Amino acid sequence: NAAGATALNGTTWFDRTNYFQTVPTPALEYTLYLESDRMGHLLGQVSQEVLDLQRGVVQNEKRQGDNQPYGMTYYATLEALFPEGHPYRHSTIGSMADLDAASMQTVRQWFIDNYGPNNSVLVLSGDINEAEARELVNKYFGHIPAGAVNTPKAADIPTLAAPVSQTLHDRVAQARVSRNWVTPGLLHEDTVPLSIAASVLGGLSSSRLDNELVRGDQTASSVSAGNQVFQRVSMFSYSATVKPGQDHEAVAAKMDETFNRLMANGPTQDEIDRVVTQYASRTIQGLEQANGKASVLAEGQLYAGDPEHYKNELKRYAAVTPQQVKDAMQRWLTRPVYSQTVLPGEREAYTEAAATPSGATPAPAAEIVRTPRDPAPAIGDVQNVDFPDLQRATLSNGIEVVYAHSTAVPVTRIALEFDAGIAADRADRLGAHSLMIDVMREGSTTRDSLALAEAQERLGASLGFGSSMDRTIASLSTVSTNLTPSLTLFADVLRNPAFTPSEVERLRAQRLARLASEKTQPAALGSRALPPLIYGENHPYGRPASGSGTPEVVTALTREDLVGEHQSWIRPDNAKLFVVSDLPLSEVTAQLNAAFGDWRAPSVAKGTKDFSVALPAAANRIVLIDRPQSPQSIIMAGQVLPYSGTDDMLVLGLGNTVLGSDFMSRMGARSSVQAAL
Repeated sequence: NAAGATALNGTTWFDRTNYFQTVPTPALEYTLYLESDRMGHLLGQVSQEVLDLQRGVVQNEKRQGDNQPYGMTYYATLEALFPEGHPYRHSTIGSMADLDAASMQTVRQWFIDNYGPNNSVLVLSGDINEAEARELVNKYFGHIPAGAVNTPKAADIPTLAAPVSQTLHDRVAQARVSRNWVTPGLLHEDTVPLSIAASVLGGLSSSRLDNELVRGDQTASSVSAGNQVFQRVSMFSYSATVKPGQDHEAVAAKMDETFNRLMANGPTQDEIDRVVTQYASRTIQGLEQANGKASVLAEGQLYAGDPEHYKNELKRYAAVTPQQVKDAMQRWLTRPVYSQTVLPGEREAYTEAAATPSGATPAPAAEIVRTPRDPAPAIGDVQNVDFPDLQRATLSNGIEVVYAHSTAVPVTRIALEFDAGIAADRADRLGAHSLMIDVMREGSTTRDSLALAEAQERLGASLGFGSSMDRTIASLSTVSTNLTPSLTLFADVLRNPAFTPSEVERLRAQRLARLASEKTQPAALGSRALPPLIYGENHPYGRPASGSGTPEVVTALTREDLVGEHQSWIRPDNAKLFVVSDLPLSEVTAQLNAAFGDWRAPSVAKGTKDFSVALPAAANRIVLIDRPQSPQSIIMAGQVLPYSGTDDMLVLGLGNTVLGSDFMSRMGARSSVQAAL
């Protein structure tokens, strides 16, 4: 943290463990010193106390995941798909028994076997050239001796002897059905065709499962499909979350029919083209930041022996044909399937951590003498951050444009912000604003929901809509060569929403299903309860943070209510545009004027938010919310402070960071916490 790191963390997954930091260039040498200290000099610093503390942190992290709806299903999937002894059978976070049993000697040996320099990839991405990089890396890592030769354990692609079907239960509001297979790993010739098949089936917004089950007969509230690619194997799956009141077996049958048609006939070329365009656009956008570049280069070198492997992936996607997708599906997805059904009910038995971990009380481990090191290098002078100069313009209808020029990638990002947000809801009509946004994005007067989804995919554009407490934000991200047609689409959604009655009813049903699910999610239960307790139910900030409203209001809202909500808030006299692009401001402004310059405010009054509502008297209060069978408790606390967003919050924000919003904060070092303003 002394280095001024922004992105800073360490993570682990089936094939790799990574540590990453984004730091100012004057702090690079100091950061390399610390990383080399971790690699070459860590063992002597790990005491039994540190081991026990971190064991508890990981177990608490495991509880967090397990405590979510459907949180136990991934363990069951891995155990069903992979035989005993297969390296992909056990989840990355392990079991409570594994964590209990981890002794000091176990941890030391793992480090010795795996964390040597000959088993690592180091990427420096940013303001440094190759000669400087070599010198610094040799200086700080060159003295570390090679570790054990790491020979990855064999990992074949297992095939089930016969289909396996399993039913689980959980504290969930909706049943979920899924199908799963093990498929080939990253470098296999069938992996990209299978990934494209998954996108066509349930990954695209216009996917076949979406069209059949969500838009079509509306028996599912959501669907998904994916080919989760790892180095040596992948996992292909598709699933549907069943709308309350629907028959999960009928949904599963329709889901399988859709899959079987795709496998029998293959995708269309247009479907493949849309997948490839989206993949290329997301890859390009992911390379904008330094840590995005570093990740792509490191993974390419680690998994494929080629830091530029991402280029090969782009070529592979671009060359795939419908026949290749069909053939790959028939080769791998006609094998026996693992089917999983999760039904609402009492969750199956859960194994908790032992009161006294067996690994915590072994015979004392031999002392390791830490090799003395030279003092850490000083952090250089970090200058004030040199942000791009902001430029401003005004559209012909008065909308202000705030622009920053960035040439990192050929991408344009636009945020059209409205002074609205969750606080725009009336106290007696909670959820109206966010339901309006949901319906607005699902169809214009010229394009229905499916046409909008397909248009985005053909352009590689991403349209986003959402709300903070104070703002409603419509966003567009696209490669700059497609900015003109992407803006046409963006403006059409915002200016010409159809609010088709059938779409209103479809989105209403989805919202009611979401509200039922919120009542099963630990964090959602707390975040729905806290704001009205501290602000009062009539205050604009006394709203559940999700903005999803209540079943009573959502059920009663009419199409006319949603049209009125749009006219009150989504209008040019309530908007401001923010743009980051590699294109010059003059060119961007011309295109924005073409899309929005003739947009005029409706005759109805602009919406207002009443912040004069008195806050409740401050008083200590404890509210308990019971969620049966939860392996972990969540504690939320809040207090209204005499500050607003226009005040200087630097000191208060730093205090929050020290207290709990950083993983090295006073509370964060020992548990999972978050403090926020």
